[in-house]
Amino acid sequence: MYVVDSCAIFMRKKYRNMVTIPEVLDEIKDEESKLFLSLIDIKIEEPDDESVKAVREAAIKSGDIYKLSDTDIRLIAKALDLREKGAIIVTDDYAIQNIAALMGIEVDSIMQTGISRTYRWIRVCKGCKRPVEGETCPICGSETYLRKKKI
Repeated sequence: MYVVDSCAIFMRKKYRNMVTIPEVLDEIKDEESKLFLSLIDIKIEEPDDESVKAVREAAIKSGDIYKLSDTDIRLIAKALDLREKGAIIVTDDYAIQNIAALMGIEVDSIMQTGISRTYRWIRVCKGCKRPVEGETCPICGSETYLRKKKI
């Protein structure tokens, strides 16, 4: 079972047993991609609410929550729903790949090299360099930035 992101549709990748979520279809705007969608056999399914919650929690824990859209979270959740059926997420998005790897979901990248290791993202203060929560440091008031940390 292949759970496809919009990049797979843009690149006209066709797999047997394709599934996606409604939000991915909303991202498809160009006529050629819409035509491609009309010609392929793809299931459109909603993810389970519990799976969405589990992915969101994993993204918060890893720090990927800052990089993932709601669509990304729901796509990973759909793959989590189908993990027992051997689901593979088809995407070039590194944040999706990171969470998928952390959750034991296989990934197939399209044009980019897939991730080689997983990371945790932390917020660091630009001023005092402390790891902090949020976009502003509660100690010195400076802005924060994301830094990756090997897991």
